[in-house]
Amino acid sequence: MEKTKIEYPMQDMMLGTKRSRIKGTGPRRHELKPFVKLGLAPHYVVKELNRILDTHTHNDIGGDNYNITNSTDYDKNFGISKTDDTYRQILLQGNSLIDKESLDEYTYNRWDNGYKLRYTRPFLDKLFDRTVRFRLSEMVGHHEIKWHIDTDTSVACRAQICLTDDDSIFEFKTRNGIHKLKMRKGECWFINTGWSHRVVSNNDLRRTAIWSYHFDDVINKDLLWA
Repeated sequence: MEKTKIEYPMQDMMLGTKRSRIKGTGPRRHELKPFVKLGLAPHYVVKELNRILDTHTHNDIGGDNYNITNSTDYDKNFGISKTDDTYRQILLQGNSLIDKESLDEYTYNRWDNGYKLRYTRPFLDKLFDRTVRFRLSEMVGHHEIKWHIDTDTSVACRAQICLTDDDSIFEFKTRNGIHKLKMRKGECWFINTGWSHRVVSNNDLRRTAIWSYHFDDVINKDLLWA
């Protein structure tokens, strides 16, 4: 059986060293579930976020305002090209430092007030004390974000809101095998990206809101423990 090669792109990003990406102050990946449903976003939150993707067609990946994405080869590590329209992100929480070269994910904590988030931020405040690097993503059908590991949950956790009724599948590879997640529109999930994972879309366009947070900043921590 051919072994899948796993890339570790995020370990060379944000904080600069491999050690800083795999050991932090929160629980390790094996101490938490591969994914957990945290809640359901109201329809007006989903509508608000989809409106941004509908009215703004640009891609912030590789941009001057998103230096964290310039520190890895997206094509090699994720199967994402910065030059085509198969996948894009719109960054809603930018770098708050004067030094925009910072690769620390936690410095992406300043909301861009150019995007009106009347409903989204109050919804997040019910689930998290703090979020960082909140962005919207869009992936076309018949595309894949290939197997990779982002960072250990002791350093940073991830969550997503599904914004579309689509046929994409999230897969996680843990010590117990492969776990599959099919998110439904409006659902908010904890995603354990410390494990190797990938996303495969079939026929439909896939849209999600993605953000990071420290484990200490999720309000209902008991849900996440394995």
